[in-house]
Amino acid sequence: MSRWSELLDRLVAHQLADGEGEPPHVRNLGLPYPSSWSPGRVTARWTVEPRFFHEHGALFGGFLAALSDHALAMVTMSVLEDGELFSTSDLRTSFFRPVTAGSLDIEATVVHRGRSMVQAEVVFTREDGKLVGKATATQVVIRA
Repeated sequence: MSRWSELLDRLVAHQLADGEGEPPHVRNLGLPYPSSWSPGRVTARWTVEPRFFHEHGALFGGFLAALSDHALAMVTMSVLEDGELFSTSDLRTSFFRPVTAGSLDIEATVVHRGRSMVQAEVVFTREDGKLVGKATATQVVIRA
């Protein structure tokens, strides 16, 4: 089992190891832990927080982009081997419907894992089953 797999298992269980604190961006933005994961797939659910709304009462698009980057990073971790790191080189987010309440179901998948890049996508669905947004990322694989 790779250290990435172990980390994802601990995140699903909400159990970070001693000395391995929650990253500041996750804590400060209230980003969700994954609900489940398997190689190439991560799911999560995020309860909508009005503190991230814009002045018209819907979720600020930049926050959906932050959720995207977070979910796409986790799904990238699911296909990395020991000795590999990654960095996002491209993130594209599309918005389809407003988010004003409830929760979002988040499903991230790896579209392609190459030697030096990972292509991944994430979809966000409201409780009513309607697609809210979608994002894609290119992750550059770095060998330590």
